[in-house]
Amino acid sequence: MTAIAKFLSDIEKIKKYDRQNHGNQPDYKRFSRDIRNLFERSSSCPGDLPGSVFEYWENEYIFKSQNIKEEPLQENCDRLAAMLSFLNGDDEDLSLLSDSDWQEIGKLVNYESEDLPIDVLQELMKVLVEKNAY
Repeated sequence: MTAIAKFLSDIEKIKKYDRQNHGNQPDYKRFSRDIRNLFERSSSCPGDLPGSVFEYWENEYIFKSQNIKEEPLQENCDRLAAMLSFLNGDDEDLSLLSDSDWQEIGKLVNYESEDLPIDVLQELMKVLVEKNAY
């Protein structure tokens, strides 16, 4: 099982556990912190960048949803996993991210760049240039 597959599996476990403990009623707000913690722990990228990327994902794909209680839908989990893949220096599912995702992630990387080790920053920037984020 890849790290991304495990991450997606763990999200499903969080969702399932929450629903089992709340009468099978979904509610993203109850377990959002658990997903954020999972994302940040799963990222090998140091500093605050993983938290910033998570906040972007949440604001862009979850809070704009017509039915936030049902979130995160599989499509949105896959996007979050693609963002994790990027942060971890993998190329798994990067095609799931839109041009606007790449541009926003590029802004976040620029903002956090002073706190990133140079080798990590170089790898992230290489992908961002390939994805035309700038």
